[in-house]
Amino acid sequence: MMKLKIVLFGLVLAVIFALVPHLSFAQEIPTLKQGMPYYKARNILLNSGWQAVFNRDILNSEKSAPVDFYFNKKEYTEIVDCAGSGLGLCLFQFQNAYGKKLMISTSNNGESAQLFQWWIEKPDCKAE
Repeated sequence: MMKLKIVLFGLVLAVIFALVPHLSFAQEIPTLKQGMPYYKARNILLNSGWQAVFNRDILNSEKSAPVDFYFNKKEYTEIVDCAGSGLGLCLFQFQNAYGKKLMISTSNNGESAQLFQWWIEKPDCKAE
């Protein structure tokens, strides 16, 4: 009976160790490429377990043309804002199950928005 318990315990541990890499993989940043269309990158992120962070403030603000396009027409509620000049970059925000925030900026906004850059936002440091 004791041998059976040890074997079962070992089997349970083996299953846990086999699953852990797959569970954490779902929350890593998937492979993104600069210049890829935003809609493809967004689909990759959502299918990898990242969640679009709903930006409530965007509902009550005067929206620029790119923000209006993304928010109203495409329902990309993760949009944070768009620059009105230069490259006209737009910023989007996602979050994983562990609370890490992924920021995505796009260029060439409009019908063919492309990934420009992305990064994990560092958490706020609170002094006590």
